[in-house]
Parts: sequence; C-alpha cells; structure tokens
Amino acid sequence: MRLIHTDTLTDCQKEAVRALADACRKAEPITLSAPTEDGLDYYLVYEDGDEDSALLAVSFLFFVPQDEEEPSSVYTCEYSAFVHPKHRRKGYFTAMLNAALETADAFEQAQDCSVDFCFLTDEKSPDASAVRKAIGAEYWYSEYKMERALRDGDREYIPAVQIRAADADTGQTAAAPLSGLFTASLNGEIIGTCALLPVTGGTYLYAFQIRDSYRSEGHGKDFLRGMLALIAETAGCAPEHTVSVQVSGLNYIARNLYKKTGFRETEALSYYIY
Repeated sequence: MRLIHTDTLTDCQKEAVRALADACRKAEPITLSAPTEDGLDYYLVYEDGDEDSALLAVSFLFFVPQDEEEPSSVYTCEYSAFVHPKHRRKGYFTAMLNAALETADAFEQAQDCSVDFCFLTDEKSPDASAVRKAIGAEYWYSEYKMERALRDGDREYIPAVQIRAADADTGQTAAAPLSGLFTASLNGEIIGTCALLPVTGGTYLYAFQIRDSYRSEGHGKDFLRGMLALIAETAGCAPEHTVSVQVSGLNYIARNLYKKTGFRETEALSYYIY
C-alpha cells in the first residue's frame, strides 16, 4: 500500500478519483460526489508502489472558518472518504483518517486556532454508518447540495442592489472565472455578502447572507439573481455550467429561496463530529 498526500491532483488522478466514486455509487445507493479541485488536501491509496497501479481509496479534507468575522479562531475540518467496495476492511480508511487527523493538528498549530473535525457522509451508505458507529462519531447536522444550470435569460437580469467585488478576481473570461467575495449594497450601505469558487464544470456559491434588518423584503432573491447574472456573463451562459450551493437542512428560508430561483436538491449530506 502507498499513501500519497497532495493538494493538486493530476489529470490521471482526477480520472481515477471519479472512477472510484462511480464504483462506490454503483455498490451503494449514494449520491455523494468526490471533488477534484485544487486547494483541498487529498490522500490517495494505491495498491503498489507507483500511481500506475489501481487507486483503492481516496479521502479529502477542507478547512472552513466557522465565523467569517473571526476566521482565525475556530475552523471546521470537513472530511470524507471513498474506499473501493472490493477493498474495504483492509485498513485503508484508518490509514487515511490518521493522516488527516495529523494534518488537522498541524493546521491548528500553524493557524493558532481550534478545529472541529467532522465527517461528511451520505446517510444511504450502510458501510459509512457502520464506520461512524465504530469510531463514535456524533451526529451534528444535515445539509443539502443544490444545483442550477445557467439559463439564457440570466445574463440580462439587472439587480436593484449594487454588487461589487470585495477581494474577488473579476476577470470576465472563461479562462479567468469569477472567484472571491462580493458585496451587495443598497443606498450606499452593504446589506449582504456572497463568495464564489470555481469548480469543475461550474461555480460553487457560498457564504451567501443578507443582514437581518433587510430580510423578507426580496433583497436576497435580487442579490442571488444578480450573482447568477455575473456568473452567466463570465461563463457565456454555457448550459453545461452549473452553479452549486450547500444549505443546512434546518435553514428552510434559504432552501426555499434557492428553490424559487431554480435550484434543485441533488445530494443529502450529513455531518458527524469526531
């Protein structure tokens, strides 16, 4: 067994990760997908000493600040793993988990912060449920992944709020997609924020919020449609370009907003604290 740690997958590794995730979805009725974007910590397990052998398992972790106003105080380490159905119960998951926990400890020391380590899983996987029980992981909350393809009319929408890039890269070409933090202002006052992250096949929209005193007035939908217009302008309204979000299962207002704007639930994800 060879364990590789990287934050940038090669094209060959990306193809192997996608094939491994497909094999897992065929074995169990899960919908959880495996990311292949740069910037995450990946652990890959190969059968032999080189990468030309079969990929048996992969895991990934991503550090997210729990408080956007104090991003250095507490982080959540989101962790998930795929192990080939024919190669389970051989210690591969344990090897990847131990390595990931060491990475989380190193992150705590480097950032001088605390980290809540949690598992991101699909409730439909019996093997994942067995692992959670075996290691004593406790249920935290559930979240939905929602997606929406760009539409022909998205680019023409003109929002009432003024949208500006805060620390964003606003390159307007397909080669330089939108990324970073954006703000929404009304009468010169910032009333909301939203962040974008380019991902394979589309854009991940996150940290979307409207100030409490401006909610229930239509500003959230206006801001969201304005962000879709910006993305469409950059992507050229390509129908294969998908915008994705993740929203808590308890946040009914946000889920309803996304649904009204054309998003559909594609994955049900659960978080367990370890």
